[in-house]
Amino acid sequence: MSKYTFEEIKRLLLNCRKEHKWEAELRLIFVDKPDEYMIIVYDNHCSFQRCGKQGEQSGEYKYATLEELYRAQQVDGIILERDWGKIVDMECMEFELLGLW
Repeated sequence: MSKYTFEEIKRLLLNCRKEHKWEAELRLIFVDKPDEYMIIVYDNHCSFQRCGKQGEQSGEYKYATLEELYRAQQVDGIILERDWGKIVDMECMEFELLGLW
């Protein structure tokens, strides 16, 4: 369902961080989950989290690489490697502002 492959998103996230020095916040919406989730790439790690109101947020789960994040079981049982096809929408203000998509 996703318009972009993981490899395409990985390239955009890394480009945003390395070339533009921005920490892009990529929001993911899954067909079978009521919440939004977010991937952020920092200088020395990346993270995955559930978004929402105070008390609903999961906090950041940190990983050394996007590949590690992609393969790991996340909050709410999400494994991006398995569940990528369940993503129905992606939002990233930084990608929009930079014209990356």
